Amino acid sequence: MPGRETPLINGGIYHIFNKTIDSKKVFLNPQDCDNFLEIIKYYRSTKPILSYSRFRKLQNDIGDYLLKELSFKKFFQIELLCYCLMPTHFHFLIRQKKENGTSRFMADIINSFTRYHNLRAERKGPIFLQRFRAERIMSQEHLIHVSRYIHLNPYSSGIVNSYDDLEDYKWSSLKEYVSGKANLAEQEYLLKIFNNDSSRYRNFVLSNAEYQRTLEYCKHAEKW
Repeated sequence: MPGRETPLINGGIYHIFNKTIDSKKVFLNPQDCDNFLEIIKYYRSTKPILSYSRFRKLQNDIGDYLLKELSFKKFFQIELLCYCLMPTHFHFLIRQKKENGTSRFMADIINSFTRYHNLRAERKGPIFLQRFRAERIMSQEHLIHVSRYIHLNPYSSGIVNSYDDLEDYKWSSLKEYVSGKANLAEQEYLLKIFNNDSSRYRNFVLSNAEYQRTLEYCKHAEKW
């Protein structure tokens, strides 16, 4: 397979995108979405000694100990700045910390979720396209606008129809930024651009909501 046009380097920030084959809707069941987020949390570290499926079978005390080890940021191979799961695809904003960290992370989460989904659905074969797309973020302005695009996805696509529902959308990091409660997203890097004021970031995101929704509508209308 030929190399990437966009090399993935340490310290680089990337908009990562992948979608399902034939637009299969895999992120509809809340249990599947929750599981995907747990897989992300597990494989962002360089320290997993077991596959995620085997880890889930461990007794609680052993599993809790391993999770604590995996929570140390010094072992993270990537920082996940933003994320959003949509029925047929997902978006990440990732900052690479370790050599080949992004590629390893993506391979691990895709392989793990595919095994999980195929067991539940009694099927075989890949779910996502073989190669994920990666666009390097080249400036601070680029960073904040891509983060806004990612966080507006559920609204611009019509999955949610109000700003309140957008902020409550469970499988997006926007709720973490608005509430200030960290789960998966490393908020510091982005929020420092807004003087660590989450309300300023919220207003920045929502200020473009109607325009982005209109663009999404026009994009689909052109296909008819």
